[in-house]
Amino acid sequence: MLIPSTTLPYIAADLGPSANATWITVVWTLGAAVLVSVGGRLSDIFGRRYFMMTGALVSIAGTLVGANARSVEHMILSGALFGVGSGFQELCYACVQECVPNRLRVVAVGGLDVSLALAFSSPLVSYAFIAHQEIGWRGAYWYLFAFHCFAFALLFLFYRPPDFAMKHRADGKTKMRLLAQLDYVGVVLFLAGGVLFLLGINFGGRTYPWRHPGTIAPIVVGICCFVAVGVWDAYADLEYPLFPPKLFKRVREFDMVMVVCFVGGMLYYSMNVLWPRQSQAFFVGPEETIMRGVYATIFSCGTWAAGLITVFICSRLHHEKWQLVGFTVVQTALIGSMASVGSGDRAQAIVTVVVTAITITPPQLLSFTMLSFGLEDQTDLGVAVGLAGTFRLFGGAVATTIYTAIYSTRTAEVLPGEMRSAIRASGVDFSEGLLAGLVAAAQTNTAAAYASVAGVTPRLAGLAVEATKQSYVAGFRLVYLVAIGFGVAATVAAMCTVSTDRAKKNNERAIIMKNEVGKEAVVSKTV
Repeated sequence: MLIPSTTLPYIAADLGPSANATWITVVWTLGAAVLVSVGGRLSDIFGRRYFMMTGALVSIAGTLVGANARSVEHMILSGALFGVGSGFQELCYACVQECVPNRLRVVAVGGLDVSLALAFSSPLVSYAFIAHQEIGWRGAYWYLFAFHCFAFALLFLFYRPPDFAMKHRADGKTKMRLLAQLDYVGVVLFLAGGVLFLLGINFGGRTYPWRHPGTIAPIVVGICCFVAVGVWDAYADLEYPLFPPKLFKRVREFDMVMVVCFVGGMLYYSMNVLWPRQSQAFFVGPEETIMRGVYATIFSCGTWAAGLITVFICSRLHHEKWQLVGFTVVQTALIGSMASVGSGDRAQAIVTVVVTAITITPPQLLSFTMLSFGLEDQTDLGVAVGLAGTFRLFGGAVATTIYTAIYSTRTAEVLPGEMRSAIRASGVDFSEGLLAGLVAAAQTNTAAAYASVAGVTPRLAGLAVEATKQSYVAGFRLVYLVAIGFGVAATVAAMCTVSTDRAKKNNERAIIMKNEVGKEAVVSKTV
């Protein structure tokens, strides 16, 4: 996700301008969001090993398509493959929890995020290829190719969870019988709903106006599909419903935690998109390629530190409910404080972004463990974690769309007024043609771009650069003020959750790995 989103301008410049370039990153969210829940349910039934390996193989295909792409359409296909692969790979949060003793589940999910340091540094690696290697942005995709091949090799050699025979040793069910009992109607409705809903919110303000039927219809039909799958799973007589109704009946243990995941995703995934844009607009010149990568990595530095905090502090504090409340209160305050960041407040922005990332990540990781401990049956762990992943990704997709629309609209509203002030301050005679030229040049916001506009003096060019930055400041300020409302919603939901019973944090495990015991072992337990 990080590499395509941070290198998108270079990809678009190389492959040619296209109105569809933003879909390179959008389809990643779309694919991952709809497949992580489906993959979670299927892996609960058939075993996780081959789903994880399939995710790695599909992602490898995505890297090859991206590295050799000759058009934006090829890159969109690459992004879609990444989304499908990531949807399966998000199940790692279920895998690590069931492999370790129950008392170490928080440590396991925190350690998983600590291990992502290599992924968090990927924007810097990407910009290093762009700045210093002839291969340019394509080098980042070859880097991804090596990364995913290594991941596949590790999964193939060392990951041995219970296979199908071990999972169904007690009930004696065959693969054909289980295939016949799958919730195909639920899968179709959920996939259709997820695709249509995310397409609709990404059409809004880009492909079509928000009031256009082309935007409204997919959103409405998508929501109807979600309602339909809920009704279907609740009232149909299904052996393996896609979304077991018993999960959603546990309001404090499940539903409220899902709300925290959704709002957390709104902050986590959107910040991964917004912060690189903000840092480039405020602090980094267009010629400072490596520094763009450095700034894009700052949020990830906080995420990595948050993993360490989860491992060494959160795992010892217990009282998960109050940890969630504390983190959401602090992150809401910090998000609000980002509204005060101006184009010259470099130190304030960096420190606030890092600390904000530190407060955003632990609630997400704690939510995974709260969900798993709240289950009556650990055989539902995959679908529970899958739903959490879906809610996170949906939250990120919705928030990114909302925030981008707010930022773009507010910036466009403020920019002409800032340019008028710049023209007055420069002493140059005002004209509508001059104003239009400066507004158009603001797309690149360099002194050279403004100097190419007829009638612009060197002083006006410098003032125009600062005027554009001030319009960006106004746009981002409104975004962060709106985000406060989402943070308040997360805090209220966190207060409605319930902490994990400490008696459940024992030395038992949800599964016994295939390579640990003989065929007579008990494979699954209930916490």
